Amino acid sequence: MNKIIFIAGGGTGGHLFPAISIGSQLTKNNFSVIYIGSKYGIEKEYFKKNSFTYYLLNIRGLQRTLSFRSLFINILLPFRFIVSYLLSMKIIKKHNPSAIIGTGGYASAIPLIVGSHLKIPIIIQEQNSIPGMITKKLSKKASKIFLGFESSKQILNSNNCIYTGNPIRNNLKILNKNNSKKKLGFDVNKKLILIIGGSQGAHPINNHILNNITFYINNNYQLLWQCGNYDYKNIKNKINNKFIKIENFIDDMSLAYSSSDLVISRAGAIAISELTYFKKAMILIPLPNAANNHQKINAIYFEKQKACIRINQEKLCKGDLEKSINNILNNSELLKKLESNSNLLSNPNATTQIINETINLIL
Repeated sequence: MNKIIFIAGGGTGGHLFPAISIGSQLTKNNFSVIYIGSKYGIEKEYFKKNSFTYYLLNIRGLQRTLSFRSLFINILLPFRFIVSYLLSMKIIKKHNPSAIIGTGGYASAIPLIVGSHLKIPIIIQEQNSIPGMITKKLSKKASKIFLGFESSKQILNSNNCIYTGNPIRNNLKILNKNNSKKKLGFDVNKKLILIIGGSQGAHPINNHILNNITFYINNNYQLLWQCGNYDYKNIKNKINNKFIKIENFIDDMSLAYSSSDLVISRAGAIAISELTYFKKAMILIPLPNAANNHQKINAIYFEKQKACIRINQEKLCKGDLEKSINNILNNSELLKKLESNSNLLSNPNATTQIINETINLIL
């Protein structure tokens, strides 16, 4: 009988895709994988679409914005925690997994806590330079903690930490740039900028680019723009240009990454890890209200390695983004330097190392 491993995580692509990457490799090694996510995360549709074995908890993360809606969601959090704890206890006892792996997000916390209470080995994959609250709270109880940033070791100060880098999606492939541009309908002789504000888009970045769209048109730049569901209709209705392609979500990221000359992105750890794998020059705009300000810390780390240009969101109105774009794309030496330094920080074998360590732990 195959051993069963639970993988809990989601909410955003940054927590979901490492779970999928690890789960896919475990399946290839003859393990049965069961995923646990949230009813409110992007995993709900992803699991269904890909026919995974999964459970969804009625849990949401702590809301950090000030509004009546956020207050109401936060008031319900303790009740949702209790219900999700009891459901997690039930399904974990039912399947008796050999280990529970958490990849972050609000959906990962409760299964990890239940696992520790039931004396089941728990494993944490921590993507960010600043470990999250759950990683810190469970660091002494976890059998292994796989780190995306080596600097996190100093914060956790635990012997069970292993620096592996972050696992990226198994289906990502580096393709020929010009062929990728042609396949997407772009001009191979024009610079292409990929804009990714995260799996759900980034409203402030979207607004800024929309308000400055003439900059891109006047400078003959092409855009492949993942703007998320929230802004998609509004942006799509306002822009009609064959060199500006707007998507709510991009499924074929191999094609998107490979075609681009420059990438504008939030500073989520998984997005950055994928960009380093593709050897991309990047401008990172950290999410200001990310937990523990981890996106800013992620971006500062890469900035110090001269692997990105960092622009804080409040500086967008000062034209820093447009200046940086022109500076990079009109300076081939700087572009190549950013690409080279980015690639030096890639950890393409992260998933393999995580799988090997996990197997050694439970067998």
